[in-house]
Amino acid sequence: MKGNAPLVTIGVPTYNRALLVRRAIDSALAQDHPQIEVIVSDNASADGTEQACRETARTNPRLRYVRQSSNVGAARNFEEVLQLATGDYFMWLGDDDWIDPNYVRLCLGVLADDAGVALVAGVPHYYERGVGKGPGQSLSLAQHAWWRRVVAYFWRVRDNGVFYGLARTETQRGLLPFNNVMGGDWLHIAGLASKGRVCTIDSTCVHREMGGATTSYAQIARSLGLHPVVGRFPFTFIAWSAFADVAWRHRAYSGHWRSARWMLALAVACSLVCRGAIVASAPARMAWRRAIATLSPRAGV
Repeated sequence: MKGNAPLVTIGVPTYNRALLVRRAIDSALAQDHPQIEVIVSDNASADGTEQACRETARTNPRLRYVRQSSNVGAARNFEEVLQLATGDYFMWLGDDDWIDPNYVRLCLGVLADDAGVALVAGVPHYYERGVGKGPGQSLSLAQHAWWRRVVAYFWRVRDNGVFYGLARTETQRGLLPFNNVMGGDWLHIAGLASKGRVCTIDSTCVHREMGGATTSYAQIARSLGLHPVVGRFPFTFIAWSAFADVAWRHRAYSGHWRSARWMLALAVACSLVCRGAIVASAPARMAWRRAIATLSPRAGV
């Protein structure tokens, strides 16, 4: 049975995560699917990450540890584990996250049975310093038309937990390279959505630690080496990148008519700009409500 099971690669890009990376690796190695390889790409960490990974690799041949000679950036490090994968199926796992033991098996069961499905993920659950904060978004895109899935994705995506789902390795590779831009993970999943349906199953979970490089849009911009203005207006910059990807830049959409791509690009960009306006206006609405409350005769009672 083990010999007939497809090999699944779990890629763990890491940087200065000595205290948590072993938890991520252990959860990957503990999968009840019989054929697993784990690839860790260390982005020239300066803490004890290398030692933690090498200690595990010495006792488990399913773990392959690669250390970059210098920091190649987050996007390139994510690419590295995908390029090194030898499995038929592939998924990323954050170096401070972990997955349930049945995660690969259950996601693979859906993916392998339906060629029309491009990505399967479990429900994301979020934690802050080990304290549970509840589930994230269960995002599924079942639309028949590829362009409907892309538009629906950009309109609905929030925490993007589906990025840590399982997909076919060659499909994932066909969407490279990553662009080092705000929302690069969104652009990648949109490309996958153009190739097939996206499913979230509620019978397994990916557990995600909040913090680090993804604490805020400003922190994301800093971690990517982008100008601070990108962190202040993230949806505007994501909208531009999405427009360029769909209209002419990304090969995920190259097989479709040019006119259809430009119309879709415009729809996607407009939806993202609208979302940005809604997000930007939320603090203003809250401030206005607080001001009204202070003027109320019942205030302070």
